[in-house]
Order: sequence, then C-alpha cells, then structure tokens
Amino acid sequence: MIFTQFCNWPTLCIFFGISLFLSLLMRWQSSYFYTMDIVLRKFSILDLEFPATQAELINTIKGLFKLPPENSHTSVKALKTQLYIDFIFTPFAYGFVAILCLLVSKKMSLTIGTNVFVILAVSQILALFCNIIENVYLLGKIKPTVEPSSPAKHKAYFIMAITKLSCALVSVNCAVAAIFYFWLSGNYTLKVLPYLLIFIGEILLFVICSKIIFTKKTDKKVG
Repeated sequence: MIFTQFCNWPTLCIFFGISLFLSLLMRWQSSYFYTMDIVLRKFSILDLEFPATQAELINTIKGLFKLPPENSHTSVKALKTQLYIDFIFTPFAYGFVAILCLLVSKKMSLTIGTNVFVILAVSQILALFCNIIENVYLLGKIKPTVEPSSPAKHKAYFIMAITKLSCALVSVNCAVAAIFYFWLSGNYTLKVLPYLLIFIGEILLFVICSKIIFTKKTDKKVG
C-alpha cells in the first residue's frame, strides 16, 4: 500500500534522474579500472560480473595488485567505490523499473496483462537481492591473496548475475514496448507529456555531462 502511493510519474522521473546521476559517478570510477593480466589492460565491471571462467575473475583481481603501488591503490579504490555506489544505485534503478511496470499494469485492459506487469515489477526485488549479494561477493574478493571459490559458489554467483540482468532487461523491454503500443494506439493522456519531456531532458543532460567530463578526462590523459 505504501509503495503504491509512490507509484506515479513524478516519482518515476526522480528515480530515473538519480539513477542517471549515480551511473555517471560509477562510469567515472570505471575510467580508473586497470589491471596487469600479462599486459596492462583496461577492464569493466561486466568483466567481473560475467567472467568467461573463474580464472579470468581471479586473474583480473590479482592483476590490480601487480600494478605499481600508486596505480594499484587508485584502481582498487575506484573498484570498491563503484561497488559501494552501486548499493545506492540499485534501489533507484530497480525501483524505477518496478514503478514503470506498475504504471503500465494500470493501463492494461486484460487481467492477464495486469498480472504479468505486476509480476515483472515484483521481480525487481529478486534482482535487487541478487545484486546486493553479488556486490558483497566481489568486495570480499578484492584482496592480493584472493583464492578461487568452489565451482558451486562460482556457478551460484554467475546465476545471480544472469538473474538480475534478465529481470531488469525483460521488464524494461516489455514496459517500453507496451508504452509505445499505447502511444501509437492513442491510449494516453496529455498529462503524461510533461513527464516525457522531463525524461528527455534528463537523458540529454546525462549525455552532455558525460561528453564534457569524459572528453576532458581523455584530453588530460593524452596530455
């Protein structure tokens, strides 16, 4: 009941805006992700979330501590900071998806359609739970003496990563497809249009800030 009171377009815009801002911070941290895996290479958080093998995950983390001390400290700090920010990011990101699905569910004319989107909204709780466990797992691995987990534990970790991503992507794709259908069929109200403009404005602001920040950062590295 409490959650449904916040299930509205203004809250959706707020959650979306905060998610974009936090993702910008995490992207900033990821620009410092370097590891020594035979050669110096850059990596992303996806390389840790979806490693081809457990050895790849271990080698990437161990490589952090093979860098020169100053660079090693920077990379390790950036990785941990991103994971800590992710603890704040995920409630807003999955909350955004959940609210979006609930708003779509209210527009459905058939009960089965309503139920499907309610289920998709509830699935974000599972995605959030998996994401938290995944972050805790990775934080526990970031140390020079990291050891491989048991095959069963690593498989469980991989399944959680797939689960959280699947819950979010399937829900967003279904919700966006339904919204386009409502839009093309004329099944919408004019009061929603201002929020659409807010969404567009938030995305444009995110793109502009990303362009400015990361262009300057690249120029600084080149210089």
